[in-house]
Amino acid sequence: MPWGKIYIHKTHSKRELIDMMAHFKINIGNNPTDYNKKELQQVILDVLPKLKDECIIYDTKHRCSCVTDLLNYLVSYNTKKILSVREKESLIKISKRLNNYCKNDYKMEYTMYSNIYEIINDAQKICKYGESPTIRKTLDSLNADPKINIVLKPCLSPTDAMDLLEQEKEIQEKKMKKISIKIAPKGKPFIIRFD
Repeated sequence: MPWGKIYIHKTHSKRELIDMMAHFKINIGNNPTDYNKKELQQVILDVLPKLKDECIIYDTKHRCSCVTDLLNYLVSYNTKKILSVREKESLIKISKRLNNYCKNDYKMEYTMYSNIYEIINDAQKICKYGESPTIRKTLDSLNADPKINIVLKPCLSPTDAMDLLEQEKEIQEKKMKKISIKIAPKGKPFIIRFD
């Protein structure tokens, strides 16, 4: 399979790469800890094209069912990257500013923003951290702003996206179970209860 020149995204740590190779039982020759991160990435990229899809057993943690899925996961941004304290504080500040803008009925005069481009720029900075519920909620609020003409989508790993879909299905099922409709006797009013 000719893949051309590709690179594993730098947000994947050496520890994560080693764990993934052990999880999928991918033999890369020597002990993976003997390599530095750059060498390990190159060894993995050399070994992956030679693997067969049967070697990659689907699981709920990585949600990779073939070599191509695994490669797509490795070359894309790692949404599970652990942030430093400074990065977290920065994201929280941006999120609070954007939430303030949304809560003030999308009016800039009550915020620190002077134009819509600053808002979009801040929103795009936090989009790649979509695994955080706060970030997703902020982006949902911003998408309701009529002045913003682009859809701001949180970046999620395939695992997180599937988990969110499953959670939403469970919530919908629970809501449907709470609805009770009873047929009223003739001549009496009927009542619908949402408990």
